[in-house]
Amino acid sequence: MEKKRRGGSVDPLVTERIPTQTSGAMVTERIRVSVPPSPLGKMGMWLLLASLSMLFGALLVGYSVIRSRAPEWPPPGTPALPAGLWISTVMLVLQSALLSLGERSIRSGYINRGARTLGAALLVGIAFLANQVANWMAMASASVLPERSLLVWGFYVLTFLHAAHVLAGLVPMILIAVRAGRGLFTAANYDEVHLTGMYSHFLLATWVVIMVVLIF
Repeated sequence: MEKKRRGGSVDPLVTERIPTQTSGAMVTERIRVSVPPSPLGKMGMWLLLASLSMLFGALLVGYSVIRSRAPEWPPPGTPALPAGLWISTVMLVLQSALLSLGERSIRSGYINRGARTLGAALLVGIAFLANQVANWMAMASASVLPERSLLVWGFYVLTFLHAAHVLAGLVPMILIAVRAGRGLFTAANYDEVHLTGMYSHFLLATWVVIMVVLIF
């Protein structure tokens, strides 16, 4: 491991030389430069997530207060929630894991592997939205409308709001997937991947809370 010094100070870039062998006696070196994400970008993302937390938190608290005052829960005649919600949960977990793996691959110098992983995360996000549409159609086909019960109202409002933010998150996911496919990310330049991952992890945590409130 080598640390570059400039004017007696330690450069934040840490270079690791990793010997690899391709074929026969030929030996090459893969150089990985590990650089932490920009603090400014992370601060901006934390501010965004804090504002979204207040938005979702206000809805969840209001829903919980009204629910606590209901004489009976779930309200009589309320149908069961779609089983496809569990599939949506698995998809969000998978998407979050793929984004983490994609970032780790890029940080380790495996740019092509990272690009493929980020592309897979994008497809999972699209599949999640398609599955949510199927869940809404299943409720609508059974004539389950929001005015029938608080539970149904909460289902539509919370899942619509969450899906809208997942849809918004597809924009940066498309951008990082395209940039990764063009080889524009390196172990020293992957801020967009890290920030998109933070957003995805937040949506996963929010979805888990929504599921707990709706089911229990």
